[in-house]
Amino acid sequence: MSVDCRIREAELAFLNAPFEADGWRVALQRLAAATGTGVTQLCGAGAGTELSFNFFSEDRPDPHGHLVNPAIYGPENWRINCRIGGARSVQHEVHYAEYRAINRTSLYDDAVSDLDLPFGCQSPLLLDRNGLVGLALLRSSREGRCTPETIAAFSRIAHQAHRAVRVQLALGRERAEEMLVGPAQANELTLLLDRQGQLVAMTEAAERLFDCPVGLRLDGMRVRVADAREDWAFGAALGRLAASDGISGPVVHQCIVGRSERRPEGYWRLFLTRLGTAGDRLGLGAQLALTLRPLA
Repeated sequence: MSVDCRIREAELAFLNAPFEADGWRVALQRLAAATGTGVTQLCGAGAGTELSFNFFSEDRPDPHGHLVNPAIYGPENWRINCRIGGARSVQHEVHYAEYRAINRTSLYDDAVSDLDLPFGCQSPLLLDRNGLVGLALLRSSREGRCTPETIAAFSRIAHQAHRAVRVQLALGRERAEEMLVGPAQANELTLLLDRQGQLVAMTEAAERLFDCPVGLRLDGMRVRVADAREDWAFGAALGRLAASDGISGPVVHQCIVGRSERRPEGYWRLFLTRLGTAGDRLGLGAQLALTLRPLA
């Protein structure tokens, strides 16, 4: 399989990750294959140093428990703390060395030596005052430093990983550690639609919504917004996302629906997300996920 094919597989795996069981781990494995790296990592942390989630592409021997030790994810960790370019930038060995030159890093250096993971690159997919979500390649001495080709492949895949995290958050995750919980398990108001806007499936919570619909209704199997102007805008967004290839085109649309004289501010915040469709070449299955969140 060519490198470009592996990169494409990794991109699609990340875009599918929010909607598939164990999707994020599969995506990390595809990232490893596309970059010739044994271990890849996706982790998230709040404003402090405590990790909310921490996933790897494979289980690596860790007799000293370094990978699950919260202490090594603090200021001495030159991977997590090397954020020169901010969110969606890519840092690698040159930047790691610069951080080590001016900061104390002996604790993390010892862990990296024990694990034999001295090389690699990383990107903060999301980074703000509330915390971060980071993606990283952890390369061994045998695998060596990142080449320009490795960094280019990682950067391309990380771009789609960033979009996938945005989709995951749009589906209603209030806390980062819930990232791998499916919409149904989280009691989400989520509907799956085909490219024509026809209903394919929905969660139990969404079924209850249509027992007494507010702002949204079913016209046969087609989902419509009650207000005509809002419905036109919704239909236009649906068309844009359905026409997207899920890679270079749009993947998320959000808006307010359910405005009325009694609720001029609207009733729902609506999220429409483009699903990855690697296994549905005919486009007959679910193409879009619609999630509703009640406004406060």
